[in-house]
Amino acid sequence: MFIQPKTIEEALVAKRQYGTDAQFVAGGTDVVVLLNHGRMPARVFIDLSHVAGLDFIERRDAAQLATDELTAGLDAQAAYVCGAATTFAQLVDIPVRTLAEAARSVGGPQIRNRGTLAGNLATASPAGDGSTALLALDARVELRSVDARRIVRLREFFLDYRKTCLRPDEMITRIAFPASWKTGWRKLGKRGAMNISTVCCAVAISDSRVVHVAFGSVGPYPLRAEKTGNYLTEVCSREGLEVLSTPAVLSKAADLAWSEVRPIDDFRASAEYRRAMSGVLLTKVLRTLAAEPALSA
Repeated sequence: MFIQPKTIEEALVAKRQYGTDAQFVAGGTDVVVLLNHGRMPARVFIDLSHVAGLDFIERRDAAQLATDELTAGLDAQAAYVCGAATTFAQLVDIPVRTLAEAARSVGGPQIRNRGTLAGNLATASPAGDGSTALLALDARVELRSVDARRIVRLREFFLDYRKTCLRPDEMITRIAFPASWKTGWRKLGKRGAMNISTVCCAVAISDSRVVHVAFGSVGPYPLRAEKTGNYLTEVCSREGLEVLSTPAVLSKAADLAWSEVRPIDDFRASAEYRRAMSGVLLTKVLRTLAAEPALSA
């Protein structure tokens, strides 16, 4: 069965009615692949492509952040709020480097034109480039059902391999992330383009100099390296951002990252290689950030 609601409310009513038998579809870049491989258990598909209010990007300044529960309390001077159906093609020029570069690295033009940010989150793929970038940005997601609305930090959204905290009757409606943080991104793959990450690394430094580090393809889902971020935050608070490029700090940060990632062996790379490359990519990102004195706007 194929359902085409016109509003968020209609989509949520359909999801409540069919529960786990129903699957939301926006770009379809993951759902169609699973269908073709016989790995999609849903029998009802709820097409979100005609739903009003899911396809937008808004920038909000400091005065506007407190007026919305989704952005209230963000450690930022400005933020972006995106609708769930925002595509990667719409994000390639957004002035938040880690997300823009992650968006550019997703597939080819066709995939970027169809694939959505919320879809990338909901699939909870370990190799989700958008998910990894948003995790470093300490993004928040708005989850809605017919009766309720809740805000979840992305660090609490992923639970296990392709498993999230989304309830059977919920959908992602909006995503918020800082616009004013200093960010960096690196990705390693088997090819120069149109590839799935072997390892990717995102780093974001908040307006109050808190450092967030995230990795993709080195665990059952995109991972926040909390110990690594806490260490970098401590040294930056004492000595400034320039310390991020010093050999001692880079070595310690790489060691911490190696201890936090949980890679596996597969046909793309060995766990040992992924662990080693996590430290290498982190080092490259930190060197780049240390050379840029001003926070990006």
